[in-house]
Amino acid sequence: MANTKNSQAAKIRQQIITWLQDDQETEVVSATKFPGIRGIRAVKLRQMLGALGFASSVVMGAVSAAPSIDRRIKKAALKPREVYYYFDANTTAPVRTPAATTVAVTPTPAVAKPAPASVPAATGLLATAAFTRIQASNQQLSDDLNALLTAAQQQRPLTDLELDFLTNFSAQVAKQAELLQTFTTQSRIDQLRH
Repeated sequence: MANTKNSQAAKIRQQIITWLQDDQETEVVSATKFPGIRGIRAVKLRQMLGALGFASSVVMGAVSAAPSIDRRIKKAALKPREVYYYFDANTTAPVRTPAATTVAVTPTPAVAKPAPASVPAATGLLATAAFTRIQASNQQLSDDLNALLTAAQQQRPLTDLELDFLTNFSAQVAKQAELLQTFTTQSRIDQLRH
């Protein structure tokens, strides 16, 4: 079920990117506050995705988490309740990682390849058992959130409170995953400097 949910979220992100690159769909956000930026208001974006047949509970979480997962999707807020999404072509596409998918790995009896000598062993916080547990807990949280979103689809219609919770919680889980990934990457880069 988690893979189905991730697949839907990926399709939603791809559709958002397509629309955000289409001048027919985008509008000038604010010539004074955000000069040169064309985007689509969040409310309209959710309506457009709903019109394509995506469930509102899926749309809410996927749209909110999209900028955290794909950094090319940016947000511009004119007011707290007037948020636009836009595409930043100058940002590189994210590297696909299996962080949000559950895949069974079976060991192969092939000859093991030695690790490249240029990759240093983890040190500092990365090497602690606590950090490893936090990463595992975060993965479990992502899996549980996917299961919750799948269950929410079956229980529609949802209350505003439930939709707000799912939206905000999805965004927080995505931010937490991004923070862990960024710290891991930056720590490894920092190790290469020493």
